[in-house]
Amino acid sequence: MNTSILVLVFVAVVVAVMAAPPAKYDGYFQYANVPGDSEYEFGFNRGNPSHYTSRYEQSKDSRFRTKVKWADNNEGYGEQYWEYNHSNNYAPAPVYPAPVYPAPSYPAPTYPVPSYEGGAGAAA
Repeated sequence: MNTSILVLVFVAVVVAVMAAPPAKYDGYFQYANVPGDSEYEFGFNRGNPSHYTSRYEQSKDSRFRTKVKWADNNEGYGEQYWEYNHSNNYAPAPVYPAPVYPAPSYPAPTYPVPSYEGGAGAAA
């Protein structure tokens, strides 16, 4: 009896979900994807019809790309693209010798030693 009630409730929920009108896609989203050990990509569209920001970023091995776009109702619009793909992650870093600096040498002071009236041992 309990199982049949549970199945009936489940079927009612499924029918209600399927009968609901589909949600309208408004164009704003966010996602991330990591397909391998040394690669990833992510992106998003955020905002509203009056102002939005969009970004896409991808990295695979030694290559990195990103794109940023933005716009608003006040005729503001911009796009920027970056791509770095000239590095070699497997090459050893160059080895440079440590810098050698001479030891500092300071000359003796050339000002006269001050003398005070009364001196340190004078009676007050």
